[in-house]
Amino acid sequence: MRFLIVKPSSLGDVLHAFPAVHTLCRETGGTADWLIHPAFEPVLKYLPEVRRTILFDRKGLGSFKTFLPTLTKLRKELKKETYDAVIDLQGLFRSAWFAGMAPSKVHAGPANPREGMAKLFYNTKLEMDLRIHAVVRNNRAIAGFLKKDPNTMDFSCPLPPVPEYLKKAELIMAEAGIPAGKKIIGIATGTRWVTKQWEPEFFAEIVNRLGGDHTIMLLGTKADSAEAQKVKSLLKKPENAFNLCGKSGTGDLVELIRKCSLLLCNDSGPMHIGAALDVPVLSFFGPTSPELTGPYSEKAKVLQPDLDCIRCFQKKCANPRCHYGISAEYAAETAAAMLVLNQN
Repeated sequence: MRFLIVKPSSLGDVLHAFPAVHTLCRETGGTADWLIHPAFEPVLKYLPEVRRTILFDRKGLGSFKTFLPTLTKLRKELKKETYDAVIDLQGLFRSAWFAGMAPSKVHAGPANPREGMAKLFYNTKLEMDLRIHAVVRNNRAIAGFLKKDPNTMDFSCPLPPVPEYLKKAELIMAEAGIPAGKKIIGIATGTRWVTKQWEPEFFAEIVNRLGGDHTIMLLGTKADSAEAQKVKSLLKKPENAFNLCGKSGTGDLVELIRKCSLLLCNDSGPMHIGAALDVPVLSFFGPTSPELTGPYSEKAKVLQPDLDCIRCFQKKCANPRCHYGISAEYAAETAAAMLVLNQN
């Protein structure tokens, strides 16, 4: 069977769909094409079932000058194949519209999509409960699509290394002069919302309190480099820290995170990568809900202060009290315990 999966972004959302899509293809013996934002396309190499990627050019569609040629190109790509089913896991009007362009007798999407008009493009409804974690929601949706009990299904989704990304990650580490044989703590300070971003001082204090002779890898995009450099400057042993922000693509970043014994991070894409790899992740939450979109792994822990305004889902805040509601001392104690627990 051939499926088209519509889940363009974000990185976390794409990774949250991995177990469901992997299971769908395994259960049916099928393959999947995937409509995705170019920035996140590299991670699809971790799913061997993905046969073809169709790029969602958000920038091109967002400009009056380039909208029509970009849409024409996208429509042409979507119509290249006839699918056994097109499955929109995004639930937006735009994603449903794109899904509707692809030839198929089955166009499936959320029974109660985030944007109600999306329903116009579906002839098969997926039960997707927005009150549960995104991974579980996607898994149950696919189980329903297959008319199976999700409690009897195996949704495990191992992500073995992609050789080209692993080779690039090891080259990045070698060029940075990262020594072999030491435990690596990854730190990813970046995130898309200012309200989700803990201060560099917080991350530095955690590492300083941990002590030891760990190698610190500062990970992220080029835009995260200044924050990462500040973390490094505040460390008692800055010589043990390596700022790799902007050095890797999305695929290489996966392999860099795989090298870590622990990842300290905000609610962000790297957090979801770590969770998908089963790397121990310690993440810090304020305005968002770990119950809905937290790191989905038994090796992950979330610290979130108990405040009346917590989980406000605000992208801006004049008084981000949540950033001061987690002590670096407690975070360091938690991190130390995680390192001991996962030392093997």
